[in-house]
Amino acid sequence: MKKLKGYYDRPLSAIDWSLFAFFGILCYFSFNQGLDLVHTGISSFAYLRGHFLDFYEYNKVIVGGNNYLPSTYIIYAIWNLPIHLLGLLNETNSKDSLLALYWFKLLPTLVYMASGYLVYRISLIFGLKHGIAKIAGFAFLTMPIGFFSQFIFGQYDIFTVFFMLLGLLFYYKKNILLFTVFMGIAVTFKYFPVLIFIPLLMLVEKDVFKIIKYSLILMLPLLLEVLIYLPSDAFRYGVFEFEANSYMFYATINLSSISLRIVIVLWILLAAYAYFTELKDDFSVIKWSIFFANIVTFLSFGLSMWHPQWLLFAVPFWVLGTMLSKKFDIFMVIEFMIMVFFILFTVNFFTNNVDQNMLNYGIFRDLIDGDINLKLTMANFFVFSKPDIIYSVFSSLLLVYVLFKHPKYQIEKAEDFELGTQGLLFMRMRFILGIGFFILPAFIILLLNLK
Repeated sequence: MKKLKGYYDRPLSAIDWSLFAFFGILCYFSFNQGLDLVHTGISSFAYLRGHFLDFYEYNKVIVGGNNYLPSTYIIYAIWNLPIHLLGLLNETNSKDSLLALYWFKLLPTLVYMASGYLVYRISLIFGLKHGIAKIAGFAFLTMPIGFFSQFIFGQYDIFTVFFMLLGLLFYYKKNILLFTVFMGIAVTFKYFPVLIFIPLLMLVEKDVFKIIKYSLILMLPLLLEVLIYLPSDAFRYGVFEFEANSYMFYATINLSSISLRIVIVLWILLAAYAYFTELKDDFSVIKWSIFFANIVTFLSFGLSMWHPQWLLFAVPFWVLGTMLSKKFDIFMVIEFMIMVFFILFTVNFFTNNVDQNMLNYGIFRDLIDGDINLKLTMANFFVFSKPDIIYSVFSSLLLVYVLFKHPKYQIEKAEDFELGTQGLLFMRMRFILGIGFFILPAFIILLLNLK
């Protein structure tokens, strides 16, 4: 018992990393959402076969088309180069191969770990003590929603997060040009960073012409990729007609003949508020920028429809905001509650997709007797099946979570941050219980469906 109490009293230990590794390995090999990851990995082989300018036209025939800008496929082409040269994997033998799936999943997993290191580095720039900065990195890696996105859902949204974090690193080093460049690269993977970039830029830059200049620089990488492939019909249809791009603007107020897009109105208001906010010291910039970024995450995921993996975009801002809070332990409790309602909504809204169905794409797939979705589902397991109510609670919790990261509720100086035994305990429990809330029902259903 004394040893267990000692574990709770210590900051980070080998036990923490062992638990993270255990759950990471278990989920890495057990779950994956469909074959989108494999589709992207296979698509990248077109570049390795020399299809540079006709990439989208070629893949329309091979894989049915592509929905993203070239950056994602280029990174995977570089990653796949060794196995391509060795002849281990190709477009044909990768389609139903667990080896291919795990190879494609390994790249974003490594980037996920690197992103945790960047959170640690940014925390040091904030002025947090070395040990506390390590906890910030660990809190990022173990935040249940982020962990779910990377190890269970298994996608590559972490590419966007990684370049956003690189941008943030230079933002807090007061290098606005490199902040802009890396945020611009992040935009070529997913468009979310634009919503973060503008308020953060306007918080520290009041010269209108410089704001325009940096905004143009931000868009250069995206414009370059678009211009190269704009003549391609397959590119225009796959990228510009991708329905998921419009999810963020579904929340509306219906007027007599038009609809008012709520997220757009509130985001413009937020950007204007950032511009008119005058700050006197560097730590105030840190606190307000993280607060504004947290508000953007609510607009994006509390007032908008989303795919489950997208919430990974918000995780670094949530964690960094918590590391500046006077109530670390309370935010750990809220994170667990958010995870609970995130899972409840996901398994009820994405039924037979983002639930027990993800076991069909893991190491246990050959042990499943028939269709795992025909018997007990996770939506049935949790009983409560009102997506509207569940989403409303999720959104409310998220609003509380970001609003109370206002600078008024944050520490005055970095050295003021304190992390007691209760905070450490809650951080560990929110990870174990949060992930367990998904994987325990999933494995119970697996046991009921074994051959």
